Amino acid sequence: MKPENIKRLNFEYLLGALLILILSMALAQEVGVRGETRRLFLEPALCIMLLMGVWSLVSQKKWLIIGGIIAVVGVATAFLNFFWDMPELRLFNLGILFVFCLASTCVAFQNLLFSSSVDVNKIIGAICIYLLLGINWSFVYLFINMAIPGSFNGLTSTDIGNDLPELVYYSFITLTTVGYGDLIPVKPLARTVAFLEGFVGQFYVAVLVAWLVGMFLSSKGQNHKQP
Repeated sequence: MKPENIKRLNFEYLLGALLILILSMALAQEVGVRGETRRLFLEPALCIMLLMGVWSLVSQKKWLIIGGIIAVVGVATAFLNFFWDMPELRLFNLGILFVFCLASTCVAFQNLLFSSSVDVNKIIGAICIYLLLGINWSFVYLFINMAIPGSFNGLTSTDIGNDLPELVYYSFITLTTVGYGDLIPVKPLARTVAFLEGFVGQFYVAVLVAWLVGMFLSSKGQNHKQP
C-alpha cells in the first residue's frame, strides 16, 4: 500500500491496534502473565502504534523526531526495568510513557479540531482520542495511588504492573459513566479526578463527536447537491 494511503487511513489502523492492545492486556492478565512481562511487550507496541497512527500527522519533522525520541526512551527504560527492578526507574518509565501518550492525544486532537474537512477516518480518529483519554487517565490514577496509597478500594494487587490494567478498566468504566462499583475511589483527590473524567467523557461524546458527525453529514449532503 502506498504511504499516502497509509496516512489517509492512519486512524483506522490505530483504532484496530488500540482495541487489540486493550484486549491483549486483559488476556495476558487472564492467563497469569506477570505484570512487568506484560509491560515489556505492551509498552513498545503502544509506542509503535502511536508513532504510526498519530505522529504521522505532524507536518514539522522536528516534532516527529521529538516524539520518536520520547518513545525510544520509554521503551528503553521498560527493558532496563525488566532486568533491574528499580522503583525510581519504573516511575521514570511510567512518566515518560504518560507524557508520550498525552502528547499523542494532543497531536491527534489538534489535527481533528483544525481540520478543514471531515471524513470517515477523522471520525474514527475521534474514537481513538476517546480511547487515549481513558488510557491517559489510568496513568493519572496510578500516580495518585502511588503518591497516596489506599486511594482506591478494590485493587487486587499492590504491584504497579498489575495495578495499571485494573486502573485502565476503572478509567474506561468512569469515562463512560457506567460505574459498576467494584473499584471505588475513597480519597478526595482520587474522587475529584474521577468525576472530572466522567464529565470530560460525557462532554466529549456530546459535543465533539456529535459536531464531527454533523460536519461529515453536512459535507456529504453538499456533495450530493453539487451537479
